[in-house]
Amino acid sequence: MSRTRVFRIGGMTCVACSNRIERAIGSVPGVESVSANFGNNTATVIYDGTPESDQAIAKAVASAGYSLISDDREKAAREEREAVRRQGRDLAIAIAFAIPLSVLAMGPMVGLFDIPGDRDGALYYCLAQLALCVPIIYAGRRFYRKGYPALFSRSPTMDSLVALGTTASLVLGLYNTYLVSTGDVHAAHSLSYDSVGMIIALVSVGKYIEARSKSSTNDSLRKLLSMAADEATVLRDGAEMTIPASELVPGDVMLIRPGDKVPTDGTVIEGSSSINESMLTGESIPVTKGPGDVVYGATVNGSGSLRARVDKTGEDTVLFQIARMMEMAQGTKAPVAGLADRVAAVFVPAVIAIAAACCIIWLIAGKDAQFALTIAISVLVISCPCALGLATPLAIVVGTGNGSRHGILYKTAASLEAASKVDTVMMDKTGTITMGRPEVSSVDGDILGTVAAAESDSEHPLGEAVVRYAKEQGADIPDHSGFESVTGGGVRCTVDGKRIAIGSRRFLSEEGASGLPEEIDDGVTYIYASSDGSYIGRIGIRDPMRPEAPNAISALKSDGITTVMITGDRQSTADAIASSVGIEEVHAEARPGDKLALVKKKQVAQKRVAMVGDGINDAPALTQADIGIAVGSGTDIAIESADIVMMNDDLRSVPAALEIGRATIRNVRQNLFFAFCYNAVCIPIAAGLPVVLGYDGLVSEMPMISALAMSMSSISVVTNAARMRGFVPKALRRARGHPPSAAPRSSSRPSWRTRS
Repeated sequence: MSRTRVFRIGGMTCVACSNRIERAIGSVPGVESVSANFGNNTATVIYDGTPESDQAIAKAVASAGYSLISDDREKAAREEREAVRRQGRDLAIAIAFAIPLSVLAMGPMVGLFDIPGDRDGALYYCLAQLALCVPIIYAGRRFYRKGYPALFSRSPTMDSLVALGTTASLVLGLYNTYLVSTGDVHAAHSLSYDSVGMIIALVSVGKYIEARSKSSTNDSLRKLLSMAADEATVLRDGAEMTIPASELVPGDVMLIRPGDKVPTDGTVIEGSSSINESMLTGESIPVTKGPGDVVYGATVNGSGSLRARVDKTGEDTVLFQIARMMEMAQGTKAPVAGLADRVAAVFVPAVIAIAAACCIIWLIAGKDAQFALTIAISVLVISCPCALGLATPLAIVVGTGNGSRHGILYKTAASLEAASKVDTVMMDKTGTITMGRPEVSSVDGDILGTVAAAESDSEHPLGEAVVRYAKEQGADIPDHSGFESVTGGGVRCTVDGKRIAIGSRRFLSEEGASGLPEEIDDGVTYIYASSDGSYIGRIGIRDPMRPEAPNAISALKSDGITTVMITGDRQSTADAIASSVGIEEVHAEARPGDKLALVKKKQVAQKRVAMVGDGINDAPALTQADIGIAVGSGTDIAIESADIVMMNDDLRSVPAALEIGRATIRNVRQNLFFAFCYNAVCIPIAAGLPVVLGYDGLVSEMPMISALAMSMSSISVVTNAARMRGFVPKALRRARGHPPSAAPRSSSRPSWRTRS
């Protein structure tokens, strides 16, 4: 059986690294597919999951020049922070020595001082620059440690370009130093040690900012998991004790006092309180909990005390499943990333070839070796594909993290991209547009206690609604006997010696009840009652519409998205609900196969369809749709079939999910534009276009200018992606419409669970 695992990789510096890692891991027997992500330093691998394969993958990663980071999240976080600190320290060293090196190298150009005219003085001047250059080379040692092995294995990376460019500059500087030592004092004017220093320093600035950005992006997962409680109060052998939350086992009874953080997932067995589930759902409204209700680890208890039985611990809890789903989504690639991957696969070898060609062409054109090498170095440095590699994965990571903060989970990066293209949203009614919890809306006749007695043994949702309402109203519910349920019709029983029949009008008509009123077609479902064959009254039951539904539909329409409601309910009920929320296209009395057929029909008409549902009957349509969205209260099957899971029941999360998808993919395209445009403009300049046009004054400084431009391209992509962190979908902004009622929500709805 295949297993999906996310490996954390140390040492990734560009998209070429991710391609190299994919080839290395993909060659391991038992591996079905691999997707390496430069944006968050991970590789998502589908493989046979055996220990032998784990060892082989670790060996393959090491042989490619990289390392596996511990699966222990705390240890991985420490290793990541230490790696960032090392980069910061090396950057500080590089800058500390690059500044005086630049002053020493450029001082004569701006009139600060003159280079000594004698051999010994000029030689000391050269050696002083070399002495300042050596610590900078040490600070940039990672470029050589990774760049040359990758080059020799014919899989060159960004590090290879930096290593080649700085090595060429160093060799050129050493050659001129040798010439000075032989008496050619003028060679001291052609040193290139400052190019080595500034290239390493400026490239290191960009790489340090990238590392900090990726580390802070990964912090979203760590912060989520850090919300878990450290300790739990439990009852064991009749005694109350406090233990580490990690030692809880299923079956333990937890004591959850006011203000406590819930230690792990469980079921309430005693007490009543309101739980703040905002860290899971994004909703600040507390959820009322009582016996039989599910509580989730890391949520916060309100003012009541609860006793709950432990159901799940560790990585089986909802908190860990959410983190796993986020990690999986961030580790996958969106289809839009394919272009960048294809370009990156040939980009570095092509750049090396271009640099070599430029060097040869300028030599043929009559320029000296120093000029030709300077041009080649500039091309190598300015073409580093960092920005190209960051463009897609960083935006995807930030986009999925933004969604999770609003209670929206994207299972893959592909689902994020698919969400951006949706133009038609199909919605189930019950449990999606409506609350999925029928409530009594009217009682005609003095029948509430009698009907509740008859329905007390029924498992039908309408019967449960009547019994619940009767208890809330304090109605007298008499005893009953002889209960009999008729599938699709109603129930029969004896109450106070009278034969009672409860059900649809058709059912009572078939039972021979007299005095039945005409059926009302007002969108309300009615339960009719008869006693000893005579009609005695009816109860109206309505599935309340979600208060935010009209705003959600309005938000979809404002984005130009067509909304369709499809339900198995009666046409009159469907029309009434659709009219109240603003949906114009309605399909009623639909079976699961009808929902599937309608999705296919829309797709044949070239529509990009999102299906929103919560039940088992929605699963086929959720799977067929271009994007399936499961609401938070949905069944496991619906959630398994969906591409996006709403962790809350707020219908405004649907337009928000699509909006985040559009914003993220728009961000990706902006990043790709920056990366491609930058290379398209800068490579010709570095190759000597200004010289062709008659401007050759800056040629000696081109390697440093190239390093600065390369770093700025990466910084622009990182900055643009970071903008997404503050993005709030307009569908969720309070100004767009009223928020859901501030009253505590009931938790009698089914619990949701995510699957990895």
